Amino acid sequence: MTGLAAGAGLVPQIARAQEASANTVGDVTVPGTGGNQETTGVLYEAMDGPWGSLNYFYFYLEAPAHLIEAFPLRNPRTRWAVPIHEEASFRAIIESAPMSDAQRTVLADEQYVGVADGLYAIFPPTQLLVELNPEARAVIYNYLARFDSNPDIKHPVRIRSGSVEEWAKGTTIRPDLIAQMKAMTYFRGDLMLFGDFPHLISQATSETEARAMQRHSSRVRSMVVRLDVKKTTSPEKILSYWTTGLGLRRKEVEPLVQAAIATPGVTGLDLTHILPPLPRKLLYTYPDMSMAIDGVLPDCHWTALNFFNYNSEAIYLDEFFAASRLMSGFKQVDPPYRFGDALVFVTEEMNAHHSCIYLGADLVYTKNGRSLYAPWTILHLNDVKSSYPDFEGQSLRIQGFRRFDAV
Repeated sequence: MTGLAAGAGLVPQIARAQEASANTVGDVTVPGTGGNQETTGVLYEAMDGPWGSLNYFYFYLEAPAHLIEAFPLRNPRTRWAVPIHEEASFRAIIESAPMSDAQRTVLADEQYVGVADGLYAIFPPTQLLVELNPEARAVIYNYLARFDSNPDIKHPVRIRSGSVEEWAKGTTIRPDLIAQMKAMTYFRGDLMLFGDFPHLISQATSETEARAMQRHSSRVRSMVVRLDVKKTTSPEKILSYWTTGLGLRRKEVEPLVQAAIATPGVTGLDLTHILPPLPRKLLYTYPDMSMAIDGVLPDCHWTALNFFNYNSEAIYLDEFFAASRLMSGFKQVDPPYRFGDALVFVTEEMNAHHSCIYLGADLVYTKNGRSLYAPWTILHLNDVKSSYPDFEGQSLRIQGFRRFDAV
């Protein structure tokens, strides 16, 4: 099954989101800020610019059932694990976390500690895990997120609206578990996170419920973006913007825009119709198992470098070749960014840790990680910034890159 087919089950989700948005606010828009208080059920108006007038609304994606069923259920026992040489650092983190002495004593008890396969692990008992305060959880989890041995903490659920209730709406998660989830969230900067799905699965009353929760753990917020063609006073200006100023794909884009302008009753043109073929196919889908045939799943850099390609280039799965392409085929640019610019989150030494593609109005096309649970989405740039504030204590900044043939 291709990535496109895997996403077919997402079409009803998008349709329901569009209907809900229309029923809630119709053509009434609220100025969008890209802040973490934006919610579903509201039509937001993005800032104006050469891209024209854009509005957007939010909905939630979940991985298709066949993808979830291809993997075993998570181990319901929570484990915090670090490489054995990090034991002292881990113990120091626990000592520094704002928790009670009684909790620290429990975490040092030998019955909850194990060493195997080069890992030092703590298995926190359920009561301590549930009662850990958000500040202590943030200290411990933001440290544990550095290590692949903690997949649910390294790739936590991101609750971008700041509301667990909104995130869980439409799921089958029991109210009592939603309440537990709310109590067990923590923050990285201003982004609310949840990294304890193994605990929730341990509370399931059946395998069916456990598998449903495993699917819900893939839940990600995205947005539908529409170009309000009736508000434009200069069709030529927006056509120039969405074809990178060079007429790139103009023969495909211009008839759509002109037809939407000329057709009574049509106001919004879904931005997916303006995207190049590959991102148009991938948007709102999760990676399919067939994508692993090249030995590694697509990540953000592959996504950014293949944005204008009709067929994807597998060579960009390799970080060396991805970096080489960025250096040889792109020019560094500063804001204001343009459609198709690659925004790369880099350290002071120019080591890249995330890439996304600028669309317009600070909205970006992105895939946040190689995980099968990481879909291709549209997010506000502020949301991406909150996901990648630093790397192991090193601040990240955005460096723009523009293809030489688009300069």
